[in-house]
Amino acid sequence: MNNCNPKLAPIALFAYNRLATLTQTVDALLHNELAKKSDLFIFSDGARNEQSRDAVNSVRQYIKTISGFQNIKIIEKEHNCGLADSIIAGVTQLTQEFGKVIVVEDDLLTSPFFLQFMNDGLDMYQDDDRVISLHGYIYPVAKELPETFFLRGADCWGWATW
Repeated sequence: MNNCNPKLAPIALFAYNRLATLTQTVDALLHNELAKKSDLFIFSDGARNEQSRDAVNSVRQYIKTISGFQNIKIIEKEHNCGLADSIIAGVTQLTQEFGKVIVVEDDLLTSPFFLQFMNDGLDMYQDDDRVISLHGYIYPVAKELPETFFLRGADCWGWATW
């Protein structure tokens, strides 16, 4: 990926065997204005057993048809690593190579402003030692919240880090 956009964080999309939700996730990302300027890395975990092999293969056929991003790189694991190990390895790889990453799993529906929000936040807070990651979701709360705020803790539903 020699022509990667250095200003925008690459998107790491982690997929396993959920084709229906994955197609919705990709469609939602494509509704972001920054999608066509962003690099997408799809990490496809290997089948856990024979029963999941067909579903994993269906996902892999689909991801080869995705377009609409600046660059797309598919990383297919031969064996099942599990979600946690897949995310740790993928996020580590991309932060080492690009310095930052936006992380999405195969069952998330993002806002059309998600990529802009994450990239703006990564730029704004990159030198702030109080911030280790940005999040695009919070559990519903009863009171009105500001547009951005600090939390103690993390959430895995659409996030970014350095």
